[in-house]
Amino acid sequence: MSAIPPMTRPTSILTQFAHRTLGVTLAVGMAMAPLPVLASAPPAEGDAAGDAAEAAPATVGGNVAVLKFTGDGAVFEAWRDKVKTGLEAQGYVANKIKRSADEAAAKVKCKDISSDTCLDKIAAYLNKNSKTAYDFFVFANLPDQGSGSLVIWDIANKKKAVDMAFSVTADDYILPEVVSGAVARKLSYYQQPPTAATDEEKTILATLDEPEKTPEEIEAEKKRLADAEAAAVAGYNESLDAGPQKVDLVADFEEFCREGKREDKEIANPDGTTTKERDLRPKCSRGPAFGYWQPRAWVALTLTLGSAVTMGAMYGLAAASRSQWNDANTALTDAGVSGVDPGAAGDCSSGECYADLAGAASEASSQVRSRAIVGDVFLGSTVLLAGVLAIIIYQDRNDAKNFIAREKELRAVSNLQVAPVFGTTNGAALQFEF
Repeated sequence: MSAIPPMTRPTSILTQFAHRTLGVTLAVGMAMAPLPVLASAPPAEGDAAGDAAEAAPATVGGNVAVLKFTGDGAVFEAWRDKVKTGLEAQGYVANKIKRSADEAAAKVKCKDISSDTCLDKIAAYLNKNSKTAYDFFVFANLPDQGSGSLVIWDIANKKKAVDMAFSVTADDYILPEVVSGAVARKLSYYQQPPTAATDEEKTILATLDEPEKTPEEIEAEKKRLADAEAAAVAGYNESLDAGPQKVDLVADFEEFCREGKREDKEIANPDGTTTKERDLRPKCSRGPAFGYWQPRAWVALTLTLGSAVTMGAMYGLAAASRSQWNDANTALTDAGVSGVDPGAAGDCSSGECYADLAGAASEASSQVRSRAIVGDVFLGSTVLLAGVLAIIIYQDRNDAKNFIAREKELRAVSNLQVAPVFGTTNGAALQFEF
């Protein structure tokens, strides 16, 4: 008997391949062996009873046909995209349909799309002409300004799942963001209503309510709120700074002057008192020279002019009295009488004596002196009132400069417009007017 030849290399390779194939086959067989048993094993009677006792919760989801929205302008297309995104975020499959609700109603020959019959016909038309079996369809009417509406129709149950009405305002960037999420939540709540609050949650909610307050506590709280509001307003006003404003009382006169009467304002203070705020706008008819004058300046001007006129009158009277004194003094000199020599005293019976002539000269001199003194007094008062008038004019013009600078600053701040921007990039936009 001949000896068995040794195994060659090819035989060794086949052996290794067979070993590996057998290992894979055994692994797959061991993994798959329990599956038929698991699939075919009937549930125990107790498990079936437990499943019946605990019914599966209602599911949220389904296919939603998003019809073309109708309305004014192009805003409704952006709304449509937002609503579609909100539904998808809630777990729905939302597809945009080319037709609007009005166009679909025309296809099924119904006019009133608000009626359930018409909406049911539209639902049948959509599912008949679409590869996707839709559970809901949504349509909306969105004007640029006014009342808008959005409806989601439940095709299977033939009723409105969501019926929303809202007020649309031009350039409202917030409402589409809010409505899109609200629509999706209302549809999910329609399919699976939220559970009622538990007793523990009700107890917690009850503890959140504040206890009733006494009238004194209510008044104190109102006062604190008023003080906080006033402090906030003051802080806000102080924070507004548009930079120094250039003021030219002549160049800015036409822009800030008023045509009618002065309109002073009375501001109510938190303590119940009122403060009068002067209307610092200049009057157009008086021009830039006198238009900025406040009433007190006109009062000071009147007093100054009155004092100056009185001063002039008194100096005029003093000058007139001086001519009388000159006449009396000349008469005394021409008479040749003397108050020292009794023999030269003159004849008093005829009015030519020294006593009479000297008395007339002295009376005329006293009158000149008294009138000149009164004129000097009014001269001083005129100079004083003129100084007061100059100070008042300076203050009024300075107040007018501050008023115009403040108005320019407010206009500069009001020209700054801030608005949110939504789109590919979210953020804020700043706009200035020059």
